[in-house]
Amino acid sequence: MESVFKALLVKKDESGQFKKGIEEIPFSDLPANDLLIKVKHSSVNYKDALSASGNKGVTREYPHVPGIDASGVVVNSNVPDFKKGDEVLVTGFDLGMNTWGGFGEYISIPAHWAIPLPQGISLKESMQLGTAGFTAGLSVLKIVQAGIKPSEIPIVVSGGTGGVGSMAIAILAKLSKLGINLYSPIRYCTISLSFSSALLIKLSLV
Repeated sequence: MESVFKALLVKKDESGQFKKGIEEIPFSDLPANDLLIKVKHSSVNYKDALSASGNKGVTREYPHVPGIDASGVVVNSNVPDFKKGDEVLVTGFDLGMNTWGGFGEYISIPAHWAIPLPQGISLKESMQLGTAGFTAGLSVLKIVQAGIKPSEIPIVVSGGTGGVGSMAIAILAKLSKLGINLYSPIRYCTISLSFSSALLIKLSLV
């Protein structure tokens, strides 16, 4: 293994401005942890944009590597639950916030952050869903578990043009012919009669 890896590094310059770019980083800069993972795919989330712009509410210390999602292959494990070559995905916890994240070629994390890649999904597909898709999926699952049938009742999705909202609409489109998507500016809403056709209605809120 080489002594350095590439990552999108965000750092604060002498003028107080936050700059970002692809840099080579020594492996010694990664924290000592249970798993060292070769990142194959990541995704872009709003929280990543905040971290990359120096938002201290998301990331306290810089230099930093954003990326709250990652999927890849274990290259070193200090725990019996994972072995070299295992395919895993990581989302949530502190990844990409105050722990260097998926916008680097490698991540070093505690073992309980990693999830074995489920059967029937590839590393790439897991990141095509990412945090937004997982959140939307859990939301729709809760609706169905509550006895609500999207095939019979229109479901309102607020912020349907965002990551979670657009994923929720895509999932609901598989379950239903009728959904309602609300988005900004507030004087408009979208009623989606199907995923591929929409009717814009102007509300009297101007």
